[in-house]
This record gives sequence, structure tokens and C-alpha cells, in this order.
Amino acid sequence: MNSSFRLMQIKGIPVEINISWLLVFFLFSTALAQGYFPGIVEGLSIQVYWAAGIITTLIIFISVLIHEFGHSLVAIREGIPIKKITLFIFGGVAQMEAEPTSPSTEFKITVAGPLTSLLIAVVIGGLYYLFLPRGHIISESLFFVARLNMIMAVFNLIPAFPLDGGRLFRSAVWYFGNNMLKATRVAVGLGSILSFAAMGFGFIQIFFQGNLMGLWLIFIGWMIYQAGQSSYSQLVFKETFAGMKVSSLMSTNLQTISPDATLDELAEHFLHHKYGAFPVVYGSTTHGLVSLQNMKEIPRDKWSETRVARILTPLKETLILKPDTDAAEVMMKMASQNTGRALVMENGNLVGLLSRTDMMRFMQAHMVLGSD
Repeated sequence: MNSSFRLMQIKGIPVEINISWLLVFFLFSTALAQGYFPGIVEGLSIQVYWAAGIITTLIIFISVLIHEFGHSLVAIREGIPIKKITLFIFGGVAQMEAEPTSPSTEFKITVAGPLTSLLIAVVIGGLYYLFLPRGHIISESLFFVARLNMIMAVFNLIPAFPLDGGRLFRSAVWYFGNNMLKATRVAVGLGSILSFAAMGFGFIQIFFQGNLMGLWLIFIGWMIYQAGQSSYSQLVFKETFAGMKVSSLMSTNLQTISPDATLDELAEHFLHHKYGAFPVVYGSTTHGLVSLQNMKEIPRDKWSETRVARILTPLKETLILKPDTDAAEVMMKMASQNTGRALVMENGNLVGLLSRTDMMRFMQAHMVLGSD
């Protein structure tokens, strides 16, 4: 299930909102309307406070969107397409379709975001200090936006990959070491240290100071850690399978089973060939895929009278690949869908089987034998 929905498209870039953004929108609007604005601008109606809270929250997320467009427009100028921008609980992310090809490219793309937030903070803050009256609801709303953009610029410069600061740190390590994979490993390592430090400080706040705000530090630290590990894994996949097609990794010496075979015969097939799944084929027609997991659905005393056709995963529910599909793309898809195997077909004919386990073994061998 997709947890995001399309909001608009700007300069050819789709903008999506994750459902987690709705929670932040509600919390931010409520905090501003019931806490912040009544404390600094007294004597206004609750309707005015709520209107100011909602509008200020919308402006904040517009500034987050501008931050991401700062990244995106520079990336496009550097020849890297942007798949989409997504607003979510911690801000936003611009999803590039490819990694930067050089340290300087990464530096330029990355630094554009914090500089954009800094510019917003300086412009709005300057207007507040030079022209706007203090204590007015509109003035204080804009000043809050300016301060938050300044905080966003500074926070993003923390060298915890994949935050902007972590990417800037990676570009520097990449520049001096001339190896993107190693630079990513170093950047993710530093990000992990900082993430665990944040979580540790959060636990101290909770258990020794009784401050529940430590939960946010734990949550943010854990999210950054997970994002860094995921980014590194994705890069390893892409580096390992760069330029490779499914045809070079798939198994072509296939063992198949008939849909009319009994589960007793299927069990013998599993024991003899020692595979975890078999394509189900009758003549030239491929019906689907059957695995050990499918067999668990049927009581053992029913195996002799139950046919494979009853328990197989049909073709329409099986991941189907073409031989010329990019292997890195497939690995990411199989990992995200938690799919262990895929059938490889061409012109309606079964030509191979691709296993995620086989791809992982190849990746491990490549890292040990074929990579710096």
C-alpha cells in the first residue's frame, strides 16, 4: 500500500505528501494555536490563533518544499533527474534517479538545500527586524518561520548521513579518497555514531531528568541510523550490479513441477533437488511458482490427494522479469517487496529463475573478491 498521495507537479517534478505529514501538520498547528501565539500575542480570539497556526504551518512546509527544490534544480542542472519530492514527518526528501557522479556534483546538489533555507531565514528575518511591528500576529508568524528555517539549515548540516551535512562530509571524503563506496561507508559510520549518541542522550533525559522530550531524540536518532544503513545498502546494490542484466544472474537449468503432481511428489522434488521453490509448468505453459511455504498450508495427511495446482502462487501474483531488466533495479524491488524469487520470461516463455539468495551471494563474493 502506498502511504503517499500526489499533491501537484512543479517543473515536471511530482510532489507527494506522506500520510505522516498530516500528523505533523495537526501537531504543529495545535501547538502554535494553543501555546505559542497566545503566549506572545495576547488578547486575540481563538479563531485568529487557529488561523495563524494553520497558515504558519502551511508556510513552514512550503519552505521545506523550497528547500527540496533547491536540491532538485541543481541536480537537474547537473544532469541527474528527480523522480519525485515527498513531504513527510521529518520534512522532505528529493528522490534522485541516480547518484552524483563526482564529489563536486554531490557538494553542489547538497549545499543548495541548506543555503536555500538560510536565504529564506535571512530574508524573512530581515523583513521582521527592519519593517514589521513587534507583537503583531502576522509579524510573529513570519518570525517563527524565519527561525525555523534557520534551525532547519543548521540541523541539516549535522554530519549524520543521509542528512545534508552527512552528504557534504561524504563528498569531502570522496574527493580526497577517490572512492564513493568507501566514502559512503565512512559517512554512514559517522552518522551511526552520532545517531546512537543522540539516542543515548535521549535515554538520559528520560530516565535521569524525567524529560519525555528525550523520546524525540531517540526516534530521530533511530530514523537517521536506519536511513543511513538503507542508503549504504542501496549504493552497494547499485555498485555491485552496475551494468548487469537479469540474464547474467538468472538460473537457466530449471527444475519444474507439473500442476497435476501431488504434494507427496512435490515433497520428493524438494528433497531431491534441494531448492526452495519450483516453477509450475505444463507443456509450454507456465502456471506460476510453488514453494515450501505453500505446502505448509495443507495438512500432511492430505498431501497424497492434493495437487500442486491448488497451492501454487499464480503467475499474476508472481514477480515476472525480462532478461534485459537492470539487475540493481530488480534487487531493490525484491528487497522492498520481500520477494525471494522471480520468474524470468520472454515472449510468454519461461527462460530462467532469479533468486534473491543467489544475488546476495554474488554481491558478497563481489565485495570480497572484486571490489576495493
